[in-house]
Amino acid sequence: MDQKGNATWLKKEVEDWKNKGIIDEYQAQEILSRYGLAETPHEPQKGAKEDRSSRLITAVSALGALFVGISAILFVASNWNKIPNFIKLIFLFGTTFATYFAGWKLKFSTKSRPKLGHALLFLASILVGATIFLTAQIFNVNANSPLLVLLWFLAISPLGYAFNSKIILGLNIFTFALWTILYVSVTKGLYLSTFETFMLYLLFGISLYGLGQLHSRIEQYSHFQLTYQGVGLFFILISYFYFSLETPYTKILGEISTTNWVIQLLFVLFGIAALVSVVGSVTKYEKFKTVKYEFFVLLLAFLGWIGIWLLTFFKESLMITTTTSYNYTYAILDPSVATILFIVFNLMLFIISIGSILIGYYKSTVPFVNIGMCFFVLGTLHLYFTTLYKLLPKSLAFLIGGLILLGVGWYLEKKRRSLISDIEARKDG
Repeated sequence: MDQKGNATWLKKEVEDWKNKGIIDEYQAQEILSRYGLAETPHEPQKGAKEDRSSRLITAVSALGALFVGISAILFVASNWNKIPNFIKLIFLFGTTFATYFAGWKLKFSTKSRPKLGHALLFLASILVGATIFLTAQIFNVNANSPLLVLLWFLAISPLGYAFNSKIILGLNIFTFALWTILYVSVTKGLYLSTFETFMLYLLFGISLYGLGQLHSRIEQYSHFQLTYQGVGLFFILISYFYFSLETPYTKILGEISTTNWVIQLLFVLFGIAALVSVVGSVTKYEKFKTVKYEFFVLLLAFLGWIGIWLLTFFKESLMITTTTSYNYTYAILDPSVATILFIVFNLMLFIISIGSILIGYYKSTVPFVNIGMCFFVLGTLHLYFTTLYKLLPKSLAFLIGGLILLGVGWYLEKKRRSLISDIEARKDG
């Protein structure tokens, strides 16, 4: 094996050790730096406790910035009609720019208060949205237009990378998701848009997870990996939770057909990105056995989307005609088909939830464990109130349900703490 081949092999082995929890990020960089494959890392400051303290400071600062931003927006809005237009514009753009400048100064220039500076940069990114919406109001532009949210997304889209900020990146993903649901709602109508939106969100979640995998291969942005993957898992699970509710396929199954080219383009782009994510996880799975759960979760999620999409083509054959007492005839989904779909989607929700927990455990990522646990509990609650509750008298149903939920809650919390303890032990070891 030549020198280049040896370097490639070592990088893959170190990545594998890191994924298995054998070594941490600092140790991985230290090993690679000895062979000239990475820069010499800085010594870790004071261990996990200081790291937790740092994250707490960041969270508190970001929350404080959020409250300040909300209060400023509410104050200006309450006195909006009393302020001249040119003063409004100066105030809006001046405040946003000043907040960005102060945040940049504290975090990057003087570096005197990096956590506070980070919080101010996040606040300024929120103020960008407020500035866009209030400016639109000044010029009598419809404030409910999805275009304004899209402008907000485009305005802050590079800032997560420019400021090296996970929380701004998260806000960027949120604004895009918000634009998606608003645009589909305006195009299709609120009721019919829900099914289509979650079809998009499912592909969006798979795509985000794959984007996180891509970031893991780019050293400069590898720390964004978990942000993309965590949000991706959330969108995958919330989409399957929606499909497990039975309403989507009993009433509005098949409404994804649309002549709107933007929505069609979104389906095509997300579909291609989701497929690339699954294929990418296959290639990684062959090299790193620890990512097998990622591959199976993404594959199952994507196959489920294909199954839902194919169902829309056979909608007519799955329907039966029924007549009301007033001789009004309408078509509904065959109850037996609805039952099968109900079972299938609930089963997929539980499998993907468990998959998320396993991914979190083997990748030593606590948020993935928490996301999986959360949707597993939501699925259990939904299953109880749609099945067992209907089969028993109300008082007995509440009694049994309460006991079951207490037992399940106790067991899951015990299991969650055990998994987190194992993860922490592997990190410390």
